[in-house]
Amino acid sequence: MPYASADEREVFVSRFNRVVAVLIWAACAALTIGLLVSIHDQRLLYIAPCAFFALLAWVTLWRPLFVVARDGLTVVNVTSTVQIPWEALINVDTKFALTLYTPGHKYAVWSLPAPGTSRTLRATRSETKGRVGKPSVADSVRRPGDLLSTPSGAAAEVVRRQWTQLRDSGALEAGIADETPVTVRWHLVSLSALVLLLAGTIAALLLA
Repeated sequence: MPYASADEREVFVSRFNRVVAVLIWAACAALTIGLLVSIHDQRLLYIAPCAFFALLAWVTLWRPLFVVARDGLTVVNVTSTVQIPWEALINVDTKFALTLYTPGHKYAVWSLPAPGTSRTLRATRSETKGRVGKPSVADSVRRPGDLLSTPSGAAAEVVRRQWTQLRDSGALEAGIADETPVTVRWHLVSLSALVLLLAGTIAALLLA
């Protein structure tokens, strides 16, 4: 669900993932402090696995988010950040996760997966039927990922609504999706740090 909305921006994160990340950080911090206080030999190398899992929690659970703004969409995933101008967007889907389509590419939003079977079974008839908003098919049966009570459905509704408003107001130039560049920035620093810490973790487990 969105945690901020200012200056026509809405930011969506997985609250569950962030709670899990905080729990992992707390466990890593407790283990690290315990090692520093009670251990004075090579077993201190076990700090390396703590650092690895702490960074892994940030990369995979805390950092991923999705931003809807007037100038476009920003998808922050584990390996990359993708900036999609509204002019490049051609479709929005929620089959497995919120997925944004541009000509020749699709970008799934890591932090907004579609709900599982148990969540779908709990959905009421009023949630599962009705309009999902343009450009989807009007009056169609909603997919589980389109349920407005789910993170993927709430974000998809915001994207579809704002996309429609921009097109109807004439703010978007039609027919230039193929010519509009999508920017992909790879998270080389954090990924390299994960690889180094993984190597340190393996070495620590072998030597300590």
